[in-house]
Amino acid sequence: MKIKELYESEEEKLTALSQFLIGRADDEDSASTLSVDAFVSIADRMGMSLDYDSLSDMIERGALSNVVRDIDKNKITFSSEKEITDQGMSVDKARNTVNNMAKRAMNKNRG
Repeated sequence: MKIKELYESEEEKLTALSQFLIGRADDEDSASTLSVDAFVSIADRMGMSLDYDSLSDMIERGALSNVVRDIDKNKITFSSEKEITDQGMSVDKARNTVNNMAKRAMNKNRG
């Protein structure tokens, strides 16, 4: 089964990416914040078209409400790992999803 079959919407892909980043921050005992430019760049490299306005719109609609606590023009603040595991996808599943998305993006760029 391909990732596209599992995660068809951009919101689901961004949720998985966010959960992966939250897990990394928790593993490294660091803050769960990232610049918006860095988040957009990561998403772009994984084949998702995104900018601040579309990201902000998704958050306002509630599509990423379980993983994003706050956003402004400069940074995005994620929920804690405990907050998201109580609500949805596990961090391990998010890691696997992001790894598979990255592999697919790499293969797409090669060929």
